[in-house]
Amino acid sequence: MSRKGKLGVKQIALFIITVIVLVFLVNLVVNYFKGVFGSVSMEDAASFLQEYGWELDLKDCKRDEIVIPKEFSEVYERYNALQLKQGYDLTKYRTDTVIRYTFKVKNFDGYENALAHVLTKGGKIIGGDICSTDLSGIMTGFDGKTS
Repeated sequence: MSRKGKLGVKQIALFIITVIVLVFLVNLVVNYFKGVFGSVSMEDAASFLQEYGWELDLKDCKRDEIVIPKEFSEVYERYNALQLKQGYDLTKYRTDTVIRYTFKVKNFDGYENALAHVLTKGGKIIGGDICSTDLSGIMTGFDGKTS
């Protein structure tokens, strides 16, 4: 094979490697921005809760934007303590506007008026709870046991 032919094969190989590397880098950047600017849909939040065994009323879901306060009151400190037990930490989101999905829960044993809250920011779930609005209400983690 001539020298010219060998250079062509090397150039083609280099081109293919370059394309593969570029595709990998573009995919990495897209996934990064999806995580930073993406969003969790109502369906995603419902699916997350259903993985814990919760039966939800999907037609009555509410989506709100809430602001995590800069300074936590005693109530927020207790709420964040629950989040920490679940592996979340709301202190990272002080002053941020986050999305809260609220679902009615059909199978929270012993409680008729049960709700599930899922907090999301930047394409990921950052916290939430299962609670009862009954007078003898309770608030627990997603597993229904962590309080």
